[in-house]
Amino acid sequence: MTEIAEFKRGAGGRPTRAEAQRRLGNMLETAMRLFLERGYEAVSVEEIAKQAGVAKRFIYARYEDKSEVFGAAIEHTFMGKFEGVLRGFEPSWRGPEVDLYELGQKLLEIALQPESVALHRLFISSAPLFPALARRFVERNRERALREVEHVFKFYADRGEIAFPQPQLVIEQFFISVVGIPQRLALLGLRESPEERERRLRVAVRLFVRGCAPSKPEA
Repeated sequence: MTEIAEFKRGAGGRPTRAEAQRRLGNMLETAMRLFLERGYEAVSVEEIAKQAGVAKRFIYARYEDKSEVFGAAIEHTFMGKFEGVLRGFEPSWRGPEVDLYELGQKLLEIALQPESVALHRLFISSAPLFPALARRFVERNRERALREVEHVFKFYADRGEIAFPQPQLVIEQFFISVVGIPQRLALLGLRESPEERERRLRVAVRLFVRGCAPSKPEA
């Protein structure tokens, strides 16, 4: 029996709003699983609908084609997790190096999960098929990612412990400094030892904090 038989319906036999959202979430999670298992080209909208227990018209009422389903599935599956891990992180009075080290640990935790690595590979290999959608996805989700960590940087900037003149560029450089090499190694199937990863993170954070030190006023 497919899941479609379990859908809750309201007055007139139509699915309730909550049920429609649950059905949509299930469809996007099913799509993401299929894309990760088989690759973008090997998955059809028909297969997604069948495995999710929904009609194709349910999908096409929301997305123009498979590429839009792909972008929405990435956003639903990955960005939700990303925001969830970072949302509870609050700056403290221990100093920027301590807090940014812990923030870096959380970013690495997200970036190096097997599912995240597989998703990154898939997105890189599939993005050339629909560059406009890839560009929109990156632009929209860059803002969401930056928003989750901006308050940490602003906390220390307001205290005069770091310079924060161009928030987007500063935060992006932090992401690159902390996650860049470990993520690239993971994409190649290589893994650093926990000790190597911790040493790399500490050095990256230390260099970053020193590079963001406010300029001393001239005497």
